[in-house]
Amino acid sequence: MDTQKVLVSRQQFQQTYFRSIEDVLRFWTPEMQAEISRHNVGWRRERTDFKGYLRNSELRYWVAFDMVSRNGALNTWCDIGGFFGAYSLTLRRLGVAVAMTEALKYYSDSFSPLFAYLRQEGVEIIDHDPFENISLDGRHFDVVSAMAVLEHYPHSQKRFLEFMRSIVAPTGRLYIEVPNVAFWPRRWALLKGRSPLPPAGDIYQSEVPFTGHHHEYTMQELHQLAALAELRVVEEESFNYSFVGPWIKRFISDPFLTLMSYRPSMRECLAVVLSRCTDGMKRDEEHA
Repeated sequence: MDTQKVLVSRQQFQQTYFRSIEDVLRFWTPEMQAEISRHNVGWRRERTDFKGYLRNSELRYWVAFDMVSRNGALNTWCDIGGFFGAYSLTLRRLGVAVAMTEALKYYSDSFSPLFAYLRQEGVEIIDHDPFENISLDGRHFDVVSAMAVLEHYPHSQKRFLEFMRSIVAPTGRLYIEVPNVAFWPRRWALLKGRSPLPPAGDIYQSEVPFTGHHHEYTMQELHQLAALAELRVVEEESFNYSFVGPWIKRFISDPFLTLMSYRPSMRECLAVVLSRCTDGMKRDEEHA
């Protein structure tokens, strides 16, 4: 199937994605949540509504699908850090040959039924830590995405971006989405003396390595990382996904956030579509 020529409506995407959520959550157990919260206590059961998070994330994944589909082929897609696999399953059901990577060393057998189901449905699961300097044996994909992943890495982003470059096809696209450290509620919290970063107590109580957020980003930083990695920003977007709905309802519930969201630099998520820089582009940039 040439997915590039297939039009997927927002409604079709939503229906497919919400069905995928219900299917993967059938395998969710308290043991799985206890497992992932060992290295990040912020994911403890009493704190996290994963179903709500996944439902809200429909907008995140639609933005990714829509942006990437406008900028090239997406017959093959590798989603780094696919986690629950709801998005990867959605892609597969929309006709994309999809793989997702996960570092299975952080998971116990409690995740085995979920991963077995995803494989049964046609999602390839690759056991790989993207922050390790290991390629995928020469494999390449039209699209390589990392959504809500980069902020979890505590060290240099160089190795991670080099890994992404190594598995994207020469004419393919990279998609990166990160939380915006300058999101209005985080700015407001800082003004009131509260850190916009994870609570120190969460880090203290988590096992090593802590897998929560280590560094959140601004759009300027994404452009800087792209340039350092010899990548070109093809398209960028900023958006809210947990604060949506009719304008009047949003304004009544939180007027400041509603108004501040008109400034892209104060929205919740940042996303970029990237391509490799050609030699000609590099020369132009060097002489700019």
